[in-house]
Amino acid sequence: MEINQARSAVLKAGLRLVEAGLIARTWGNVSCRVDAESFVITPSGRSYQSLTADDLVQVKIDDLSYQGPIKPSSEKGIHAEVYKLYPEVNFVIHTHQENASVIAATTLKEIPVGGADPRLGKAVLCAAYALPGTKALRKNVRQALEKSTGQAVIMKHHGALCFGRDAEETFAVAAALEKVCADHVINQYLKLSGATEYDPYALAVFALGAKNAALAAESARLDLDEQRIAEQLTMAGLYPTIYQKNPQLNAIIFKATPELQALSRANVRLKPLLDDFAQIIGLQVRTFDRQEQDRIAQALSKSAAVLLKNTGALCCGANEEDATAVAMILQKSAKALIGASLFGKVRPINRFESMLMRFVYLKKYAKQAYAPGAASRRQ
Repeated sequence: MEINQARSAVLKAGLRLVEAGLIARTWGNVSCRVDAESFVITPSGRSYQSLTADDLVQVKIDDLSYQGPIKPSSEKGIHAEVYKLYPEVNFVIHTHQENASVIAATTLKEIPVGGADPRLGKAVLCAAYALPGTKALRKNVRQALEKSTGQAVIMKHHGALCFGRDAEETFAVAAALEKVCADHVINQYLKLSGATEYDPYALAVFALGAKNAALAAESARLDLDEQRIAEQLTMAGLYPTIYQKNPQLNAIIFKATPELQALSRANVRLKPLLDDFAQIIGLQVRTFDRQEQDRIAQALSKSAAVLLKNTGALCCGANEEDATAVAMILQKSAKALIGASLFGKVRPINRFESMLMRFVYLKKYAKQAYAPGAASRRQ
């Protein structure tokens, strides 16, 4: 493909990733093959909305070399492995899509496809976990690709890698993968619980081990009016207390989904099951009574989110964009814990590795997060 055409295809796909909710912030990446020797890929740590054709980096497939001052995505290696193994493939996207991430958090080594979509092969394989951007991750992904009969693999505790002849086919693979992963979790719930229909709150309660039938039946009484609850919390003084004690925070988003309310009622302490949780949210999300304002504010000095008992979650950031990313990742992580609980023992990411990812993230994005003028966006 002519290089300018490849650049244009990558730019359009990057925006589509964000619009489709397949990534949060700058996480995830897109590439397009230029020729047998190289591909263009999105740069490291840049917003997709701000990218231009000149920001994309041309990378050599064999040795990952590139020219110029702009660094390519740290995951360029896994893209290169796809292009090496599949000469007919011209497009690759690495996503953090929700349902595939749920499977990534389980102990499963693969999920059967059963002919649901020929592009996914007989089964979707899971590549063993390694820290993002490392040679170990690249090696693990290659091993999965070599065994795979489809056009997608899941990376443990990370996300998904989808590929095709062009952008349209690759996005179709990502959509098919998302449906297969969602169906696999729901079918496991129906099988284990004996339920005849899927209800997200009932699934969450069952997966978290709540045997109380009355609690499981409370889905009809869930309060999901996020705006009204947020106003109540502000009037009660919680938001002002958080802002007063945490000058680095300028935006708070309250989220009340069936999954987050189930976690808040189960008094869960959520730990990193996914890389982006460790990086963007922190090492844990704890549950507090909404009256514990000082403890909540203190917890938010170390973590970007807390659960409010029987209510939902507060997701915070230096600005509204950051808080929105936290909300997206927290919801995905709640589903990951719930889904993983259906398939055996839940195994969070190693604490040392989580601390390392958190440190690197804060060091890399600190100047952006605390840029002057951020306080004007408080709400």
